[in-house]
Amino acid sequence: MIDRSRQYLLWGALLFIAGFPRVLAAFLLPNEEGDPYAYAQAIDMMRASLVGGTFTIAELFGFWLPLYQFICALITSVVGHPLYVAKVLSAICGTGVCLLVFQLSSVLTASKRFALLAFALIALNPIHVMYSAFSMSDVPHALMVMSSLYFAIKNRWVLAAAFVAVGGLMRPESWLFIVLMPALQLFLHRRVSVTSLLISLSAPLIWLYISWSATGNALEYFDVRSDYVRDLLARDAGLASFSWRAVFANLQTLLYSTGHAVLIACLLALLLLIWRMRSRSNRRFESSGSLPSILAYFFSSLAFLLAAYFTRNQPAIFARYCLVLFALGLPVLAWMFVTTADWKPARARTLCGLLVGLCVWQWAVQLRDGAAFINLIQEKRIVADYLKGQLIVGSNRRVFCDDDTIKLMAGIPSDSFVRSSGSPSESRSFVDYLKENQVEFVVYEGGSVAQQAFRDLGEVAIDGYFQLVASTETDLRLYRTTF
Repeated sequence: MIDRSRQYLLWGALLFIAGFPRVLAAFLLPNEEGDPYAYAQAIDMMRASLVGGTFTIAELFGFWLPLYQFICALITSVVGHPLYVAKVLSAICGTGVCLLVFQLSSVLTASKRFALLAFALIALNPIHVMYSAFSMSDVPHALMVMSSLYFAIKNRWVLAAAFVAVGGLMRPESWLFIVLMPALQLFLHRRVSVTSLLISLSAPLIWLYISWSATGNALEYFDVRSDYVRDLLARDAGLASFSWRAVFANLQTLLYSTGHAVLIACLLALLLLIWRMRSRSNRRFESSGSLPSILAYFFSSLAFLLAAYFTRNQPAIFARYCLVLFALGLPVLAWMFVTTADWKPARARTLCGLLVGLCVWQWAVQLRDGAAFINLIQEKRIVADYLKGQLIVGSNRRVFCDDDTIKLMAGIPSDSFVRSSGSPSESRSFVDYLKENQVEFVVYEGGSVAQQAFRDLGEVAIDGYFQLVASTETDLRLYRTTF
């Protein structure tokens, strides 16, 4: 009874340590720019059709696989607040990932101390906390992958396949496990579960049906994605460049999020696994499917990401894509610390010191970047608060702004904003565009059309058309038009 009480206390503490910062961040941190707001818009549209009774299967079709958005839309159709529901659901899933890291590490190492170490590395990881607070499917998908891995280790392949199917309706990365799971089951148990194979296959089949219902073409999703990548590469010279510098920068991002220590530990574990299987020096090691399963999930996910990037199906590697690799590799990192106990002391100390140093370095760098993100948000809040105090709702005066975070924090109706899409970058035409759209304020930030137009106008002309009313340290500025 005492042991059970301690177990409940432990899990309660783990739940609080992982869950509190993520849920708090979901409420306090706005989304980063780009995809999170597009997800939120998709959720809001699904919710509107569900509430209005007009929802059809065809509405599930879009640029992203729909399950995460659909679940959020179902919840918000009852409680409202689409943005916060999406962010909190992601935070809850991020908490679940942390708990599964602890559980998988416990199974693999049989050491609660090292399992707690692996848990701490992800529960307190600044980037994982931050992305768990955004309205995107990356972290919920990672929970599905980790759950599938856990049940595969427990030899419960039907449940493992069910989580693959759920994940396969969130992100296409899960489709690789449709092939991996039967191969892994065959390798470990010399058999394949037909039921689990059919369950995992249901995800792409359902998505093909949704595509056919919406467009009449079951393969339309692939055409849409191909067109998007082609247009993106045509618009962005930095992404279109496949130079050594660009490749190196993307691989740095992969290491930044996955962690140098995690990748080193997984590579060493793979070499040890191959060596021990070849030498048959440790039959107990061979009979356990935990390490082979985790390594199979880790390296297949890594290979899928790299293949997508190097074949240009994925123009860039973003940090959030690698969070699942970080979670999958942490139990192996914990196992590596345990394994070094059998090594010569000098080698063990050298490797452990290197891995610990890399973990500390990763945490420090990500903490710095997290602090920079929060600082940027505070600067955007200054601009948003100024706009909120100046613009009169219902007036015809508008704001030129591409930044979704500023728009959301300003609390101004969306029709009060115009953006770069459709606006000319040539300076005089840009000024005429602002006049035509009755723009009173221009939000200027790096990389925007406004930046290019201002550079062409020159300081004298800028002073004739615009008055600077707010600026920040990161070159975020707010101008009032004087025409």
